[in-house]
Amino acid sequence: MLDLTQTDAPNIVPASFSLRDAQKAASSHKVAKVLAPIKAISATDPFRKGVLIKSGKNFGIVSKVMSDSHECVQIAWWEPNSQKVSEKIWYPLEYLRVLKIVPLPLFVPGKTFLTIPAGAVVVTEIGELIQFAETLFWLKEVDETGYHLVNQEETWLFPLVDFPGIPFACITELPPQHVLEAAKRLSVSQLRLLTELWLSLNIPKGIVEELHYKPEVEFGLKEAFTCSEYLEGQDYLESDLTLGWQKAFAHHIEERKQSVGLFGFTLSSRVVQSWPNQSGGYDRRFGAVANLELGASSPVIIIWQDEQTAQAYSLVKLEADSISRVHLEKLSEQVAYETSADGKFYQAIVGFPTKKSARLHWRSLKKELGYLSHLYTENAIQVQHLLNQVNGKYFYLATSPRQKGLAARLRHLQKVANWDLKSQSKIFD
Repeated sequence: MLDLTQTDAPNIVPASFSLRDAQKAASSHKVAKVLAPIKAISATDPFRKGVLIKSGKNFGIVSKVMSDSHECVQIAWWEPNSQKVSEKIWYPLEYLRVLKIVPLPLFVPGKTFLTIPAGAVVVTEIGELIQFAETLFWLKEVDETGYHLVNQEETWLFPLVDFPGIPFACITELPPQHVLEAAKRLSVSQLRLLTELWLSLNIPKGIVEELHYKPEVEFGLKEAFTCSEYLEGQDYLESDLTLGWQKAFAHHIEERKQSVGLFGFTLSSRVVQSWPNQSGGYDRRFGAVANLELGASSPVIIIWQDEQTAQAYSLVKLEADSISRVHLEKLSEQVAYETSADGKFYQAIVGFPTKKSARLHWRSLKKELGYLSHLYTENAIQVQHLLNQVNGKYFYLATSPRQKGLAARLRHLQKVANWDLKSQSKIFD
């Protein structure tokens, strides 16, 4: 997310810029329910830690929350025109309303770019289960039906309840002409912001692969931006434009490396290499994508767990060595499964809050999922990659299911997902 506070002049984005490309969305989707992330209900809502607030011309941030205390909300008030804290004050919840202390609006229709975070899971009105990669949208409208989001490829309607959006940037109205004239020309920060907004609506989804094979694609995009209405009639230095473009473009490419990737491999994604063993199954090793070096003959850089050294792979080498990306899909907060793109790897994952609850479910789990691993703690190398993805302090892994097909395996795993895995009571088969 752009830091809009560290600029040498206000960030000015014309409110009249065109969204024609975004409105030509290829597909429309309506969300029936958001499954993840779900924020726990707090007695201090909407005053949560980190929420920006205002009271008249004073601004601050909720710095602490103690829901079991009478004075439950602490606010750090900023000095005027600064983010330097002048004082911190604890307030009872009822005082906030009397003093007209309110949260700042984060989602302004027609002015806000926002992201749906990676890992967000929704069910559409036609019953599809969708898990998002980090995706940037324009907030077109908010009404009684929900949040209307658009980008260059699709439109989404999210319900008002449990909306997972995260603000990215907000467009401001143009200031009076004399203020613009006093500024003389756009700064590097302003040019970077304009570039960010233009790229968010115009950069191709497969830009990473295009750049890998044709680096000159960047030049064409920059030329298109330079000729766009974003810079029409604006005064700026070419050197500032170049610097602003470089920073914004690099940011977008890093984002696409993480969300789209190259050859199906995204930055930081988990990978597996599989080779046949004498028992008819596969031996494996796991690693992660450390970098994608666009233009290199072997652009996919992988660090293997058993070596901790980086190795570079071409597409041909990845396929020849049976290296595939591992995809994780959640069935509940404590139950998930992993599969590889080549179908050679499957693993069910079940998390538990305590060792006792895990032991009590062992027999029932084995009946549904087949052979179980040792009980791993959350710090074990076998489950470290599950941090912030699957809830639990203890984990069982199941890699040898009795069922041959994925559909049959998932029927049994869904049954486990429906259990109360936090239970401390004995499970009877």
